[in-house]
Amino acid sequence: MHRVPVRTLGFALLLSLAGSGFAQERFTPSADGQEVTDSRTGLIWRRCAEGMVFKGKTCTGQAAFLSAPDAAARAKAASAPGAEWRLPILKELSSIVSAREADVDKAAIDPNAFPATPIARFWTSSSTGPGYFTFVGFGDGSAGEAPRATAAAVRLVRGGK
Repeated sequence: MHRVPVRTLGFALLLSLAGSGFAQERFTPSADGQEVTDSRTGLIWRRCAEGMVFKGKTCTGQAAFLSAPDAAARAKAASAPGAEWRLPILKELSSIVSAREADVDKAAIDPNAFPATPIARFWTSSSTGPGYFTFVGFGDGSAGEAPRATAAAVRLVRGGK
């Protein structure tokens, strides 16, 4: 396995401590189940990490781990008129962290709204300087920065910003 240096940001994110009952009221699934709308922010999220597909009540398949430029290209390719998908900014992605859900084998995110989310780092579109972009780690909800060539998972959003 190739190791890439990663710097952790020197601050803690505000984590959502809402239980899954509250979170279920917060996130409303679309008719086909592929997206959820966040009643707090108005943002519309893809339920599955890119590379995975929503079937029945869960996401199946393997998450795609992409560089930051490839993640941005993936968002552009997924967009259609009226549905412009993009990478979230750090504040948006950190808003769906749920520290209460975090466990050894469970991501720090509402499993009803975002089933089978990998315990991994997810890219944001926020940059901390030349060649570095921020991520949110759904193992514990922490934020950090990494070189743009580093591979991370991708969750797309639309609306807001």
